Amino acid sequence: MAPPLRTHIFIDGQNLYRDARDAFHTKTDPSSFGQVDPRKYAQLIVAKNAANGVACDLQEIRLYTGFPTNEREPKAYAAHMKQRAFWLRNDVTVFPRPLQYPREYPKKPQREKGVDVELAVDVVTCGLLDKTYDLAVVASTDTDLVPALTVICRKQRAWGSPRVQVTIWAPLSKRLRVENWNMWCHHLDEADYESVRDRTNYTL
Repeated sequence: MAPPLRTHIFIDGQNLYRDARDAFHTKTDPSSFGQVDPRKYAQLIVAKNAANGVACDLQEIRLYTGFPTNEREPKAYAAHMKQRAFWLRNDVTVFPRPLQYPREYPKKPQREKGVDVELAVDVVTCGLLDKTYDLAVVASTDTDLVPALTVICRKQRAWGSPRVQVTIWAPLSKRLRVENWNMWCHHLDEADYESVRDRTNYTL
């Protein structure tokens, strides 16, 4: 029997959160709706792979996220730091990047900068240079990640490993795809979402 695949879960934090809100909530719902417990999420993916005959050794959960600055948004910063502390207590490796604030803020909103690039670089680096995983599961629908996924899929086509999977909340249809490659996608429904929700209001 083949050994379990060394598995890394790569989570685009804000993308996963926004997609959950689009799939299961309304814009008027509290901002805490859509939050996900990254460890429960990773364990759900491992369980779904096991049900499909793919044994995984979950070695790392990597979460990439932007965060508000204390100078511009002290309350949001405090809430983020509480949430980050929760992630760290649950053995999640967090890669935070400060949000970028335009000169016209708050008339123009702040935005993430470099999060998707860092995630993409790490998927390739961990898989092809450091060779720390056999299977990467990428939790995002950001098409900026497609070039990195394409590199991994080409390597799999040539050598059989490493492998990559993606995820999506089932009500949505914008899953990531690599041209001419049947990349496995976990379609997570509302029951799956409810099983991994983080209902904590970190602003309190």
